[in-house]
Amino acid sequence: MIKLVVCDMDGTMIGHDEKVPADAAGFIAGLEDRGVMFTVATGRAEGYMRSKVAEMGLRRPYIVTNGATIMEDGRAVVRKQFPIAQIREVAELARTMGMSVLYTFEGEERVEEITDWIIYEGKKRGITYVPQPFTEEEWNTLRADKILIMDPVREGKIYELEEKVKATPGDFTYVCYRNKAIEMNERSANKAAALGELARLLQVDLKEVLAVGDDDNDIEMFQAAGISAAVGNVSDNARPYADYVCRGRQFEGVKEAVAKFC
Repeated sequence: MIKLVVCDMDGTMIGHDEKVPADAAGFIAGLEDRGVMFTVATGRAEGYMRSKVAEMGLRRPYIVTNGATIMEDGRAVVRKQFPIAQIREVAELARTMGMSVLYTFEGEERVEEITDWIIYEGKKRGITYVPQPFTEEEWNTLRADKILIMDPVREGKIYELEEKVKATPGDFTYVCYRNKAIEMNERSANKAAALGELARLLQVDLKEVLAVGDDDNDIEMFQAAGISAAVGNVSDNARPYADYVCRGRQFEGVKEAVAKFC
């Protein structure tokens, strides 16, 4: 019996417009009233998620920054970070290759320089990013929740950068999203590990968890949960790891998965 549904955000709960579906809050409340808990696990930072959580009416702890952080009642009950000094050469190379680098510290995002992609992202979210280059002291002392490198051109240069990441020692792990982006987190941080922590917090067995997602950073969560479902727009890499692939895309797929397994 499913007692907890854990759902990805981008490409799953929300689409490219990043808007929470109008019926999401009612859907979640209905599940909770039936005794099925609902929460989310996302690569986004808590600073971005605050308004989304309020719109969805979430009552449970939730996972952000790809499992590096678990939020409960407005505070981080888990936060895993790694030194940015370890990826300084990677970040500098990415910038020379025309890519954008977005850092997350204590749930808030920071950029060293403004790019067209950063401006585009800011407009989507209603944020005006201000460039904040790191001092030498900051490079040597700051620890990040997550670092995102985005290639807006998407002609394969991200794979060249990935080779540099692979050759760089440090206390971090990464996910490469096809030809567009790389995300880095602390070595032990991923959605599966965070799902285990979340299940313990909520006193639920992982066998009683339905995980719903769409992309490569959901693979480990699919493997950890008792049942996994991919929405119809799932990535080719993640598809084989899902127990069930929905016909519906994004939130329609979420509702389909819940109807089938809950």
